[in-house]
Amino acid sequence: MTQSLVTSAIPFKFDRADRVDAKLKEFRPELFGKDGIIRVALRDQGVHFMSITVVRGDVGEPTYLVFEMSVDGEPQHAFDTVGTKLASFVSEILSVAEIKAAGTLSRLLTSHHIRTGQGLFDVPGLDFCGTPGMTVTRIKREYALARELRSYFDTNPAAGAPLDTVLRVRDFVKADADLAPLLDPEPFPRLTAEEAPGLDFGFILSLAFQGLIKFFWPVLFLLGLLVVTATIAAGLWQGFAVGVIAVIVSTIVAAVAILAIVANVYLGLRRLESANTPVDTLVDPDVMASLTEAENLKDTQQNHLAGISVMQAGALRGLTLRIAFWVIGQMATKRFRPGFLGDISTIHYARWLRLPKTNKLLFFSNYGGSWESYLEDFITRASNGLTAVWSNTVGFPRTENLFFKGATDGDRFKRWARRQQQPTWFWYSAYPHLTTARIRTNAAIRQGLGTVSTEDEAAAWLGLFGSKVRPATLIETFEVQTLLYGGLSKHPYARCLAIKFSDDPKQACAWLESIEDQITFGDQPPADKVLIFALTADGLKRLGLPSDVGDSFPTAFRLGMGSPGRANLLADTGDDKAGTWLWGGPEKAIDATLLLYADSQTTLVSYASELSSGIDAAGGKVLHQVTPTPLPKPRPGETAAQMVREPFGFADGISQPIIKGTRRWMRQSDAIHAVEPGEFLLGYPDTRGFFPPSPQVPAAMDPDNLLPLADPKHSRGAFQPDFGTSGAAAARDLGRNGTFLVIRQLAQYVDDFNDYVDDAAKRYAGHPAVPDQLDPELLPEWIGAKMVGRWKDGSSLVRYPHGPATRKYDGAAFRPDNDFLPGAEDPLGERCPFGAHIRRSNPRDSLAPGSKDELSIVNRHRILRVGRGFDAVGGSDPEEQKPGLLFMCLNADIERQFEFVQQTWATAWQFHGLENEVDPITGRGGGMGRLTIPSARGPLNLTGIKDFVRVRGGAYLFMPSRSAVRFLARIGQGPGAEMPPAREGNLNEERTLLSTKD
Repeated sequence: MTQSLVTSAIPFKFDRADRVDAKLKEFRPELFGKDGIIRVALRDQGVHFMSITVVRGDVGEPTYLVFEMSVDGEPQHAFDTVGTKLASFVSEILSVAEIKAAGTLSRLLTSHHIRTGQGLFDVPGLDFCGTPGMTVTRIKREYALARELRSYFDTNPAAGAPLDTVLRVRDFVKADADLAPLLDPEPFPRLTAEEAPGLDFGFILSLAFQGLIKFFWPVLFLLGLLVVTATIAAGLWQGFAVGVIAVIVSTIVAAVAILAIVANVYLGLRRLESANTPVDTLVDPDVMASLTEAENLKDTQQNHLAGISVMQAGALRGLTLRIAFWVIGQMATKRFRPGFLGDISTIHYARWLRLPKTNKLLFFSNYGGSWESYLEDFITRASNGLTAVWSNTVGFPRTENLFFKGATDGDRFKRWARRQQQPTWFWYSAYPHLTTARIRTNAAIRQGLGTVSTEDEAAAWLGLFGSKVRPATLIETFEVQTLLYGGLSKHPYARCLAIKFSDDPKQACAWLESIEDQITFGDQPPADKVLIFALTADGLKRLGLPSDVGDSFPTAFRLGMGSPGRANLLADTGDDKAGTWLWGGPEKAIDATLLLYADSQTTLVSYASELSSGIDAAGGKVLHQVTPTPLPKPRPGETAAQMVREPFGFADGISQPIIKGTRRWMRQSDAIHAVEPGEFLLGYPDTRGFFPPSPQVPAAMDPDNLLPLADPKHSRGAFQPDFGTSGAAAARDLGRNGTFLVIRQLAQYVDDFNDYVDDAAKRYAGHPAVPDQLDPELLPEWIGAKMVGRWKDGSSLVRYPHGPATRKYDGAAFRPDNDFLPGAEDPLGERCPFGAHIRRSNPRDSLAPGSKDELSIVNRHRILRVGRGFDAVGGSDPEEQKPGLLFMCLNADIERQFEFVQQTWATAWQFHGLENEVDPITGRGGGMGRLTIPSARGPLNLTGIKDFVRVRGGAYLFMPSRSAVRFLARIGQGPGAEMPPAREGNLNEERTLLSTKD
């Protein structure tokens, strides 16, 4: 449907202007209210907006009666509508103005129609439509549909799965004869518009070239004619060679002339800008009273602005006005989101035009919201374009280079805008209660109601009722297993069960379905117990996942931790090799793990027994279990990190990445540890803005729409949901909201560690590298701290090089510090050695001191540690009855994160320029380990470092989302598996934000 913005300006005598304004104001009551005569006359005529404004002329200029209309159809439709529907009203206005029409009213308006453009010989002007392609009829019908649906939700709240809710709504609409036709979707491609790209150099160069042709074509034509004439003349008179020289010389002369002309125009503009005197006076109080009287009418969400400015004198300002209009038009077409003016989305229809035979620049705008909010949008969101246009007028705030400053001077710009404004007494809006945002939302509601076919799309559609498009970075909290949000310190008792499934996929899936509701999701776990579930690649196969889908998982996960290739990479050789493991090795492979957390020992034992019995009954088996030591209860004012100690006696769990969007990120402002969700969750953007690869399944495997779409085109990157393309046949994302869990059971040789630091303290007691300030009693701990990078109380060597912080603060409450940057604060490694455990596992800026880019690079390799220590009994290890650590970490990419840390940092012999050193705590030096401790008086070389840690089991696992668990629990049961009921307050609560109010 064609849409037209039409302006017709009829001249009349200046002395009749006040009387015409009074007559326009007299008709005002007929323009609003349900039964207003003018309103009734224009109803259903395809007229969006209409205004009639008096523009008073200066001396020697006519005064004009300006009709401004926005209509569906061609301009003639606007004139015919006014001529037939408003003839009596307009005739009264013309009579007061003493305007005599020769013929019909329609012909009069047509004869004074102003056609605008940006060419050199056009009347300068620019039109803008904020709801392109939307007719009055469609806007009203879609509003009626949305209103009925909101009323429907008042008495029928959304319940169950989102798609079920949508199906019920469809049935409701089908039953209504007036609404049923709206189930046929009408395209509205504008909903898919993304944020406009910036002004890159190529685009600016293209604009400059096109502008040169558009506005300087007469000069180019004459210079081109000169080049051709000179070339032909020289060639005819002096021969071909001279002709070639002539074309080169004349082309150079023409180019210099063009540059000179453009430079002269620019210098002329700068002179005019310097000479312009901004006017900073306040608006006359009587005028201000009239303006405010005409605005913010009852029961409307819109306003009308009529601005009448005086152009600066001279042809140059006429040229720069045309250039400004053309540049804005190009930006609107090629850079701005459709329906947006810059970042302003509140304008329904607007028009600038230079009124012929006057020095007046007119601006008419039909916009949503208040004048104050509208002007603030101008100042903060579209100042360059507005400055470019209005800088050509008298009294505008001072500008630079046509586009800059000006409107950014907010207070002066507002004063200037008010002085240009004239009250609009005659103004009609076909839908005064609607904003552009509501019109777009109503269109999306109608489009989606007839097309959505997946749970993702249905959730996005329901979000149109009071919410908005979910940002790509916003975590679907209740889809993610609770372990991601922290180590569950409020559940001090824990156990890890490594299990094997039944060989029968149906039996294995039935068991998973039986515990499905027990698995804990979200960041607010139940107080008594928590269950975390994760699968190996073998476990996915046993559930019946087809091999082609399994092959879409990452290589490291599919091969498993115990495979030969991973063993070499992780340095799991010698007595660490997988063949010696208690579980997870080639001969003792597992299918899954269950992580149990409880508030009491009784609850833990009872729950573990219940789960073990269920596994046995389903044909499975618990191959191994690890029972961590219960966490100590923090004293008032203390955190778990202050109380928890790993077996060597050091505070544990201090340095952790902070995932943006989680509660921990909202509470803490430690920016150096903040990472994007995609570093730990599949389906979200990572630090570089990319979505990590995620395993997918074909739509045919997910007939019940349990999984989210792999490519949610309806919402990703969109300003508003686009339901133009159905996702029914699109691939599903099995990985979204899932992550990879690495588990390693580590036996720690505590006695060997303590013996080593005691012996080293004796050997190096008089070494020059030992600080003079160090208390001799602390020397063994100092040696251990140099190996770890922290004192046992968790305070860092970077900030506390000569003793633990708790000594400095004399036992006062102390929280381990974690905001240090070793590269910037300790670039020589004299406080925290380059080879220390924490400097290897998280170098921060160590490799490039003070570099924010380096921090970003390092954060791509971070892991989220969620492990716990165990005692000699808890490891269930008959060979190594020693305490240890059930190391567990989460990461979205095992190779880039966990394996990278192990291979490239922890066990790399030449990390940070060192020679033949590995991590002194977790590295495997075979008794030949060493650590260089730099100092101003020469290095201290710790040698003979033993192996203090041994791997006793481990696995790579996939920790699935709630949706993925539901899918996997039914995949091996074949077609017809019973669908579980959706859980209100969990899945639906998180994926659907529904408001019953507009």
